[in-house]
Amino acid sequence: MLNLIIWLIVLFITITWTVGVVFKPKTMGGEQSWGPVNFKIAILWWISIIFVFITKVSPFYFILMMPISIFIISYFSGKAEINFALRNKQPPESILTRSQPNTEALLPSLIVYCIILIILYFVNNLF
Repeated sequence: MLNLIIWLIVLFITITWTVGVVFKPKTMGGEQSWGPVNFKIAILWWISIIFVFITKVSPFYFILMMPISIFIISYFSGKAEINFALRNKQPPESILTRSQPNTEALLPSLIVYCIILIILYFVNNLF
């Protein structure tokens, strides 16, 4: 029963997040609130849901996976912004005004996140 509750909460949060990212409704903040970083977070959250569903690991791992995905995306997106500013010889404050493309920094984030999920799977099955 507790597993079902966790699944429902995670699905509700992820679907709500995805609606905000895809449709950007005005009641949820519109264009200002739902940028490319949130888009990438939604992708990792859906990967987490698929991973837990396929591998049958405990849904309690969502408690780890969701914050870790936010951290990974934030780190790689910030790093991409800094690298863009340095590469184009722009001032540091320019990273706050640049609109980051949806897929920038997505690949390294996916690679690191998939490695973490693989480690999680093996740790879960070995111990």
